[in-house]
Amino acid sequence: MGKLDGKVAFITGAAHGQGRSHAVKLAEEGADIIAIDICRQMKSVGYVMGTAEELAETAAMVEALGRRCVTSEVDVRDVDAMQAAFDEGRAKLGPVGIVLANAGIGPGGMATDDEQWDEIVGVNLKGVWNTGRVSIPSMIADGQGGAIVLTSSTGGMAGAGVNYSGMLAYISAKHGVIGLMRSWANALAPHFI
Repeated sequence: MGKLDGKVAFITGAAHGQGRSHAVKLAEEGADIIAIDICRQMKSVGYVMGTAEELAETAAMVEALGRRCVTSEVDVRDVDAMQAAFDEGRAKLGPVGIVLANAGIGPGGMATDDEQWDEIVGVNLKGVWNTGRVSIPSMIADGQGGAIVLTSSTGGMAGAGVNYSGMLAYISAKHGVIGLMRSWANALAPHFI
């Protein structure tokens, strides 16, 4: 028996890295998982992003622990696609009580200044906001409380001494995540979230 038996977790950016590690750890503790990832490369990103095969591997790792996993290839900037993935997972697994807004990207790819700003702020801030937008209403309606974890960075607590659009976008977005966290913590505390 795990600490999270009977719980369902919604995790963004789950194909590999931190998102995968969150999925596996929560499954080890008994949670079923709704795992999403964009599963394609973005122009602004200079490292290899998660793939559909890796998202399937995450699901296999969760299922090997005796837990269920529903996956979807979703861009966190697309709130309608996020809502559809969340609703599908919730219909199959039950009420969601744990949310990990983990999806995030760093700069370094071959993109224009505007593309870097739009992609990095879009994923790292709007994507986090969208994660809350699709999950919070049902968490409140279910009345069971829960936990929402937002992934920021030390970059969200200090400025950077650079004038590079990708890094400025990253730092700005991560500062925004901390503000969003503080606001949601205050607004959702009466609901035990």
